[in-house]
Amino acid sequence: MTSFIKKYLFNFGLLKLNKKRNAVVGIDITSSAVKLVELRKSSLGYHIENIAMVPIQFDKVDHQSTETYIIGQAIQKALTQSHSTAKQAIVAVGGASVITKSISIPAVLSEDEIMEQIIIDTPKHLQLSSNDINIDFIIQGVNEINTNLLDVLLVAARKESVEHKIAALRHAQLKSKIIDVETFTIGNALSLLTSQLPYNIHDKTIAVVDIGANVTTLHVIHRSQSIYTRELAFGGKQLTSHIAQAYQLTLSEAELAKKQGDLPENYLSDILEPFKQSIVEQIQRSIQLFSTSQRTHRIDSIILSGGCAAISGIDTLVSNTLNLPTYVANPFIDMTYSSHITQQYLNENSSSMLVACGLALRTFD
Repeated sequence: MTSFIKKYLFNFGLLKLNKKRNAVVGIDITSSAVKLVELRKSSLGYHIENIAMVPIQFDKVDHQSTETYIIGQAIQKALTQSHSTAKQAIVAVGGASVITKSISIPAVLSEDEIMEQIIIDTPKHLQLSSNDINIDFIIQGVNEINTNLLDVLLVAARKESVEHKIAALRHAQLKSKIIDVETFTIGNALSLLTSQLPYNIHDKTIAVVDIGANVTTLHVIHRSQSIYTRELAFGGKQLTSHIAQAYQLTLSEAELAKKQGDLPENYLSDILEPFKQSIVEQIQRSIQLFSTSQRTHRIDSIILSGGCAAISGIDTLVSNTLNLPTYVANPFIDMTYSSHITQQYLNENSSSMLVACGLALRTFD
């Protein structure tokens, strides 16, 4: 699925096509890390040129400008670690900062006229001033009931969120090429999982559960298009907190011990297993809410992404509890990679890189 139409990034206005293709990185900026992926496309498929993940610490941030600077420093560090020389980046906005709404407009309008009409009607559709948001749209096709109308997906993102991402890139001496929407990015990235899944993703309704450090997000993708999104205040940092409390460690020490597996024998039974059960309960509750909110789509399978998706056995536990086929996302499964990248690094970080890979794919639009 294409997120924003290249030619009509009006208020976003970030896509500049160059005659010569320069290096472009996809950068996923989360609450705990900057994740960078740079891809090259060949006749054999995708090749990972560069990759990096750099943690971010926001513990003492008291102002957005300071936060932007810290993110910018992390992006610069990711560029250095990955050996990338890119000068342009593709990033995404998501969560509460993005609003989508399906509307219908006269089919006789040109694309320029559609945008003019959307700008005029935005306050009516979204109860928001067009001065506070960036607007774009996707033409979805002719209305099934009235062929004189076009179905259009209106996409709006709060300007402060967009500007925050652009400012962070600027701190790292990067220009923004595209600002995408996270849920569209995930729909796009599913194409990388084709050989990992035993079905055609374009015919299915898939629940992508991204388990981050602070937030778990359910994205329901139907025929490669997002139809539902829900965020939960739950993530891997809760496991870190449990470890710190149980073994009298600082959060930094607990995070390191969690990654290295350097924990007492009772960790698995007393802390990790209950946490895995909590993940399953959160996923189950979110899918139940989706199912009760509509009766048109039934979820065919679940894909887990994010750092916690790498927890051993979590996919089996989710599958057995919800009685749905469940897979851990590996967007690198069919890719070759540069000599300075190790297979171990890809194995350890694959589930965390789905969004970054989806962003990197936009380079080839």
